[in-house]
Amino acid sequence: MRALATLAVATTMTVLPLGLSAPSARADADGCEVGVTSDFNGDGRTDAVVADPTATVSGQAAAGRIIVLYGDADGLIGEGTRGALSEGSGSVLGAPEAGDRFGFSLAVLDVDCDGYTDVAVGVPYEDIGASTDVGMVHVVWGSPAGLGLGDSSTIWRSTSFGQTEHAGDRFGFAVDGVEDDGQGGTPAPDAYVLAIGVPGAVVSGHDNAGAVALRAPLDGGGANHWLTQDTPGLPGAAEAGDGFGSAVSCNYLIGGGEFDCIVGSPGEDVGSAVDAGTASVINDIYFEDEYTGTTIDQNSSGVPGVAEAGDRYGAAVDTILVGTTARAAIAAPGEDVGSANGAGSVQLFSSNTTTLNPGTGLSQNTSGVGGSAESGDAFGSSLAWIAPGLGDSQTRLAVGVPTENTTAGTDAGIVQVFPMSSLGSDVTWSQNSSGVPGVAQAGDRFGAAVATVAGASERALLIGVPDDVTDATGMVDVIPFGGGNPRGWIPGTGGIPSSGLGRWGFAIGGVSGGGE
Repeated sequence: MRALATLAVATTMTVLPLGLSAPSARADADGCEVGVTSDFNGDGRTDAVVADPTATVSGQAAAGRIIVLYGDADGLIGEGTRGALSEGSGSVLGAPEAGDRFGFSLAVLDVDCDGYTDVAVGVPYEDIGASTDVGMVHVVWGSPAGLGLGDSSTIWRSTSFGQTEHAGDRFGFAVDGVEDDGQGGTPAPDAYVLAIGVPGAVVSGHDNAGAVALRAPLDGGGANHWLTQDTPGLPGAAEAGDGFGSAVSCNYLIGGGEFDCIVGSPGEDVGSAVDAGTASVINDIYFEDEYTGTTIDQNSSGVPGVAEAGDRYGAAVDTILVGTTARAAIAAPGEDVGSANGAGSVQLFSSNTTTLNPGTGLSQNTSGVGGSAESGDAFGSSLAWIAPGLGDSQTRLAVGVPTENTTAGTDAGIVQVFPMSSLGSDVTWSQNSSGVPGVAQAGDRFGAAVATVAGASERALLIGVPDDVTDATGMVDVIPFGGGNPRGWIPGTGGIPSSGLGRWGFAIGGVSGGGE
């Protein structure tokens, strides 16, 4: 094991198959072939996936559905044929049931390294037996026929990790997946990690203390890890209501060739500050039973601000690796900024391969940043890093502010995009921005989810508007980088089905990002 890296801050369903599928075609090893990003059918065109966990399926309210948007010969992301998947459709196991919320969270990666991108789909409100909201995750496999049209989905549950299931666990509330070669990384070694947040997990008798379930390669096979704040070697202690696992993001953060993960605990109390929130950096997750980590909060050295009640630091997290530089963003959407209650902030970090160093604390009152911090904005409710590409050398961060009040009305929402080389050169997007489909209106919640997808000829920011007033079943705005006109994906148009949908755009599968 490498020397410990440091952080420069203070310190009712039928029983279904568990674990990863067994067919020999499935790779689950350090040395698998390099995967692909967002190409579910392997045709070389870039695809996307958008979820509506409140969709009615077969008469079951809020059973949940995902819509697959395949790429076409025009080179644009997601502008070809469309498909729809829910539990019990295609090769997805199970059956749609009221309140399951299939698609509450999404992660896109080629899990089995076969050249067809897969999607991990969180179903955190799945009931199992008489226990409600236990939750599960489906890995829906890509194939030549398309996503969910080949091998049966693989189901992960708490029992897959040797744990007892409890009502209210919400296994799959958050999910992240990362390949070694994703987001500009280097292929050494070829590997992946699948991380699943379980914020309602009972730990040492403490309800909603939370856990994170990790699947990682090990010695040509795979290893399962179940981590809590009571896991030996990890900082903190499990307490009722911490919500450890409410957000999770993994990457090579501090060098050494093993993945690290950041896990948000937005319900964690810091001293007497109730729900101030923390984030845990877990190092070298390949090393089972040798876990190490560090906790960050707003009282940590070098981190701007002060831990205060209701900040909910760690409610959203995201990471990226570009070349040898790793970056992380941790949001505190409940942060008070001056006299503006719940205006929200985002803390930036960067890595020099041995330490994860705190940088700027971003808010709408940061010098040079557009807008101003106002009560209830919840700046940082969603996050998505944007890697450079297609001649663009900038690394950017998209920050969703879905409850921003604008001239269009209360909670119309905006998204701000910050280039790392010049944070004051941010660009603000809304549905009143030139060329953006839709009309900004009160209650739209533009930016409730953000994600980025990069193809061979287009890179785009995808912005979820699940409560769009004009398009009552929700929509997604597509903002290309480096030229190209914005466009919209709207249920009922362009082949996108609308039947049963209610909040389409609640979750979006991309290289990074997502929202609640």
